[in-house]
Amino acid sequence: MKYVTIIALLSILLMPFAFAINVNIEPTHPKKGEIVKVYATGINESHDVRLEYCVGNTFCSMPTPMHYENGKWIGNFTMPNAKSVEVNILVDGETIWNETITAQEKSTPSFEIFVIISAFIAAMLIWKRKI
Repeated sequence: MKYVTIIALLSILLMPFAFAINVNIEPTHPKKGEIVKVYATGINESHDVRLEYCVGNTFCSMPTPMHYENGKWIGNFTMPNAKSVEVNILVDGETIWNETITAQEKSTPSFEIFVIISAFIAAMLIWKRKI
């Protein structure tokens, strides 16, 4: 009985390592509307592998099939208009991997506005002197 308990405990502890997969996402911080590619390795070719993404608690995409090519599973989606997206990989209907990716923020113009305002003030001062 002691050995059965030890084997059961070891199998419970080692269960998460049954699907030891490696996932790469390109680009890591996509722009809104950009196509995001997801590559997964370490999953047997005979499984049903699907990709889904969720925007908060309000929207989840339908899980779309990933295709197997050169030893890796490949899937993609278009980055929605959201700050972050949770990406899930499902194998035979069960989520085995998830990660949240954040969108690339638009850079705010700072230096350009400073130059434009300075040029406008300089032009107003020059115009005022001429009058």
